[in-house]
Amino acid sequence: MCGTMKAIVKKKSAYGAALMEMPIPEIKNHEVLIQVKATSICGTDVHIYNWDDWAKGRVKAPCIFGHEFTGEVVKVGKQVSRAKAGDFVSAETHVVCNQCYMCLTGQQHLCSETKILGVDIDGCFAEYVKVPEQNVWHNPAQMPVELASIQEPLGNAVHTVLHTPVSGKSVAIFGCGPIGLMAIAVAKASGAVQVFAVDKNEYRLDLARKMGADHIVDIGKR
Repeated sequence: MCGTMKAIVKKKSAYGAALMEMPIPEIKNHEVLIQVKATSICGTDVHIYNWDDWAKGRVKAPCIFGHEFTGEVVKVGKQVSRAKAGDFVSAETHVVCNQCYMCLTGQQHLCSETKILGVDIDGCFAEYVKVPEQNVWHNPAQMPVELASIQEPLGNAVHTVLHTPVSGKSVAIFGCGPIGLMAIAVAKASGAVQVFAVDKNEYRLDLARKMGADHIVDIGKR
């Protein structure tokens, strides 16, 4: 697909970002091109926008940032077999090499050549984004786009809570940011008998109540 698209770009190594016209990505044989329907803002994106010490040491400008999204497949490479135009998808955002020892032994999460979408390679704060076929996650057709775009942080919450059996136990969630709030709901759905939400931000603690926390601990009050 030729042409240009609108994208939010970290144009230079400084605070802020720019809305720019950028080339629509060209896909390789194993990749898919996705028209973005919704994105979410992660704390990582805030770091990049603010250009803090972490961003200065990791991100190379110019680049398109953003990594949490959902959209519709519009083009597939010649080797793609499990995705087609029209599919409603999200994506795993860690792109691995598939050639190192870790990848070849099923431990892709330890790949030393991992590239993160929107950090090491162009991301999803754009009208189109490309990802390898193996990173594509198919969504139910009825799923709202605003929910489909936040599956990565939800996955973090699920993985963390279910690392240890919580059914019949009391669980404390320290920090009620987006993932912590999701973890409250996951713990309740997984059978925790009571969930303690711990934070010092009254707004977030109020959200914790709405997410089902049984007890609120405001560490900002002594």
